[in-house]
Amino acid sequence: MDLYRDLFAHGLFRMSADRSHAFAHTALRRAAPWRLLAAAADLRVDDPRLVTRFAGVDLPNPVGLAAGFDKDADLVPALSCLGFGFVCVGSIMPEPRIGNPFPRLMRRRGTESIVDSMGVPSKGRAYAVEQLRRLGARAVPVIANVGGFSADAIAAGVNEVAPYVDLVELSLMCPNVLREGEVFDEIGMLRGVLARIEGRAGSIVVRVPNDTKRLPDRFAELIELCIEAGVGGIKVGGGRRIPEPGLGTGAGTLHGREIFDAALMNVERAAEFARGRLSIKGNGGISSAADVLAMRSAGATCVDLYSAFVFRGWTIARDINRELAPVWAATTSTAAPAFGSQLQSMA
Repeated sequence: MDLYRDLFAHGLFRMSADRSHAFAHTALRRAAPWRLLAAAADLRVDDPRLVTRFAGVDLPNPVGLAAGFDKDADLVPALSCLGFGFVCVGSIMPEPRIGNPFPRLMRRRGTESIVDSMGVPSKGRAYAVEQLRRLGARAVPVIANVGGFSADAIAAGVNEVAPYVDLVELSLMCPNVLREGEVFDEIGMLRGVLARIEGRAGSIVVRVPNDTKRLPDRFAELIELCIEAGVGGIKVGGGRRIPEPGLGTGAGTLHGREIFDAALMNVERAAEFARGRLSIKGNGGISSAADVLAMRSAGATCVDLYSAFVFRGWTIARDINRELAPVWAATTSTAAPAFGSQLQSMA
């Protein structure tokens, strides 16, 4: 019996997605129960074969929790118990933000996908920095996703947050705050941020846009800029904007299994441009060891997930890592045929 999927998920999914999200946050505010659960259910897979170096940081395993679930770093102690190789918090915004009108979340249970139009709600940078400062020693690496609407604001966020986390992820623009037809200049914004964070580029992960096929030259230029600046890594996903009448804004960003193929294609394209010169974090629809290995084959160093955590619960990292451990070391070697055979057998 799967305690989450066979029992808890039934209750959570009877609630609206927004309400169940709030309920989960309440449940995760205290770490002690989750430490007990982690011990009872062996949620942590401590296996040296899984250790992965990403952007200069050694991760205990290559499967992390993506930014978006814990926007204000309220839940890090509890989330760190669940077997993830790292936990991403944020986006951390300069000032408190209400976000978009409700409903903000819609589930697609049949495809384990989510449409979101959160609009970057945030308690503000000062609050999140204080939460991170209080953590002290971290059980697993923590990555803080920092956002803003100007290079000055993002750079200030990097400089304030960096002392308390292992890496800082730059969220140059959230698609849920762009107007219809608006095109954002990620390259100009990134140049401005890099000019203001002297000495910190190596501990930066840049979230690159998902429209790699539509704007390949811009995508290549952005990756080249990251490499030239000595950025530690990039995050590549596959989320896309879609109409969704059930949301308060009438549209949102699609995440989950439905966008896995697009995310995989984007990682492949990023790897072609990067040619091994920086680390790549893959994101989008990952829910199994086979998915992680496919991302690795495409060029990702590690991955993070969100939707699978919602649909499959607190054992998701453990389940993936148990299956991944016997084969992960082969993926980091030059033995491509061995890796290919492992991937095919798990598909």
